[in-house]
Amino acid sequence: MKMSLYERSECFRGYLLLIGKDRQISSEERILLLAIGKKLDFESRFCETSINDLLENKYISNEPPLFSCKEFAEGFLVDAVGIALADNELHSKELDWLSAIAKKNNIDRGWLQATTEASQTIKHQGFTAETLSIDRFL
Repeated sequence: MKMSLYERSECFRGYLLLIGKDRQISSEERILLLAIGKKLDFESRFCETSINDLLENKYISNEPPLFSCKEFAEGFLVDAVGIALADNELHSKELDWLSAIAKKNNIDRGWLQATTEASQTIKHQGFTAETLSIDRFL
């Protein structure tokens, strides 16, 4: 099963909003999101502009992404935790965003908590755009 272009764009938007939740975009988050945007098949200039304009863009929808199947949502959330930990800290606003996405996609709160705790334990030191969970759906 493959993600549609719409779902890939929802992934990018969801990840983009995630890195802006703490109102700071680290160089690690920027590099990671540019690489992920490329994997999602988006033009690098579009990705760069989106990241550069994120904190001032009042037109980007803050609605949590909705995926067509649970597997897409779970893969997205696993990757989102890795992205959130790129700056070595999971901020409360990032966690709130992940919770809102899980709720909208009917993902069990316990599943998200276990995923988050496991990821924080290993700090996702090996997380890269090359190890995306959603990769199998692209």
